[in-house]
Amino acid sequence: MGKASSSKKIKRVQQAGVSRAPGQRRNLGFPALVIGIIVLGLAMVFFARSQIVEKVGEAPAVDQDKWYSAYGLDICGVYQDNPVPIGPDETGITPTTDGLIQIAPFVESAAGKNAQFGLFADQIGLKLSNGELTLADGTTYKNGDPCKTEDGKEAEGEVVMYVWPPQATDATKPETVTTDLDSQRFTEDGQAFVVAFVPKGTEPKLPPSLESLQNTSHTPATPTTDTPAEATTSTIAEGGSGTVEESTTTTVAGG
Repeated sequence: MGKASSSKKIKRVQQAGVSRAPGQRRNLGFPALVIGIIVLGLAMVFFARSQIVEKVGEAPAVDQDKWYSAYGLDICGVYQDNPVPIGPDETGITPTTDGLIQIAPFVESAAGKNAQFGLFADQIGLKLSNGELTLADGTTYKNGDPCKTEDGKEAEGEVVMYVWPPQATDATKPETVTTDLDSQRFTEDGQAFVVAFVPKGTEPKLPPSLESLQNTSHTPATPTTDTPAEATTSTIAEGGSGTVEESTTTTVAGG
């Protein structure tokens, strides 16, 4: 085959590859269509994921998650006994016998963004407001009230909450909260919470119950009942020249 024939074939191939005349604009329809399909696909994926999140609910989810947080109540440097509920568990956020907070919501009002410390406080009879806390026995502590330091001196106390992330150690600096303590959320498993009335500037300490997080099982505490009390009633019997008191003892069961 001669060089002329080869040149003609090459020329025909080159001409066949040219789909537009000189000066004609490139057709952008196809690339735009591809981009549109990609954008639509991404939008559908995002919408589907949002629907799944909305359906499942934000953690902790109802009847799905069961978390535990360490808890402590520090009054002037002394950690108080483990709390007990003052009534039946109506939310799934309740104390355990080993001093933890169980977060296992079974109602929407205690799940997701609603899983707040105030629900636990209500369960143990702890009342919290800005600058003030009241224990289940009615004892109240306010900002400015005297509080003894470790060396026995008195100093102005303050109501504060410390929040540690999971896996916290003594070297972990907690978040310090002084307002809206009730609104603090349980955001993940393994946190630690301390409500304290301590002198200003006190170095926060992890609660003793933190060690209990290492256990594999925890038992929710049962509501307290008052110790049965004896109530005395008197009846007056008429007889002779005077009256005689007859006492009877009745056992009153605590609620």
